[in-house]
Amino acid sequence: MALSEVNNDRGELRILENLDELRTDLADYIAELSEAAVKERGVFAIALSGGSLIDLMGKLCEAPYNKTVDWAKWYIFWADERVVAKNHSDSNYNLAKDGLLSKVPIVPSHIHSINDSVSAEEAADEYMFVIRQLVKTRMVRAKQRRCIWQLIISDLTAHHCLLG
Repeated sequence: MALSEVNNDRGELRILENLDELRTDLADYIAELSEAAVKERGVFAIALSGGSLIDLMGKLCEAPYNKTVDWAKWYIFWADERVVAKNHSDSNYNLAKDGLLSKVPIVPSHIHSINDSVSAEEAADEYMFVIRQLVKTRMVRAKQRRCIWQLIISDLTAHHCLLG
């Protein structure tokens, strides 16, 4: 059973009993945030990392989420990525592809990863250009000239960070 404490200035703190509760709570949170973003902006833009995060998000591949989430409206980005080939075992893209993205009907052109065939500097420049083009063409929208992402989520075990 989850324990919650609300602090209006700083959000909500939830203390969960186990990883299964965390997986369900996280899937519920992401599904609700996705639905609200699609209603408000027409898309849901999320930035992922790797580590245990993808395993924790795995519940999204199951019922009811796999049928109720509007996957066609999702745009995937990376909050952090290692400069390795996409098929490398250290690649967060590879981890996300194998653990989540290949199991749900996300539009492949909505998955935006770094170019692994150029230097780190070139990859960063290209990635910034892609994001700017998506905003410029209104494929993803910045709300009041602020962040385009509705959720930036990091590996909870390594960084202890969940921003919504």
